[in-house]
Amino acid sequence: MEDVREKGVKLLRKNSGTLLAAAVALLTALVIFSGGVSASLGEDALRVSATFAAPFSVRYDEIRSARLIEDPDAGRRLSGMRGERIMAGRYLNGEFGSYTLYAYARVPLGIDLLTANGHVVINAANEEATRALYEELLDRLPDIP
Repeated sequence: MEDVREKGVKLLRKNSGTLLAAAVALLTALVIFSGGVSASLGEDALRVSATFAAPFSVRYDEIRSARLIEDPDAGRRLSGMRGERIMAGRYLNGEFGSYTLYAYARVPLGIDLLTANGHVVINAANEEATRALYEELLDRLPDIP
């Protein structure tokens, strides 16, 4: 029995770099290909959270305008995360400059909210859910364009 244990330890020591690389690759794949975005409409604020990103909220009375945008250009990530499934954090593009993005990467529809602190772009898991979120949000906003 002791001989088997020694062989096991020797094998682990010999292949520790390979095992570590495999573990890092697996963890990286999980981060890139998993995750989700969640938006909840509270009493006085929209709260948005995403896997691997800090949650944020914006009060309804701070939203100056809201509109649906098709095929939004995410631009370049300044901070946060960008995976195959979701993008969350601060981004930079030609239309908004520096803005906050919490969105599913493959959903070609977004909700652009203009606030006192700049643009916030969010979406839901699919186009239908994004449109429903937008309609619900409009019902909670004060009269805005």
